[in-house]
Amino acid sequence: MNIKGFVFVWITDGKGWNTAKHNLEETFNVIDTLYNISDMENGIFNTIFSA
Repeated sequence: MNIKGFVFVWITDGKGWNTAKHNLEETFNVIDTLYNISDMENGIFNTIFSA
């Protein structure tokens, strides 16, 4: 589903790969905005939302 003006962003703490590996893998294959806490600490939001 696309909602104009909104971007869905999934941020995992990394531990999610242990318990939700299948969900994260499916998401990784479908959307471009799957990140982890390290990405946040390194300014990914500035890159995503600078448009």
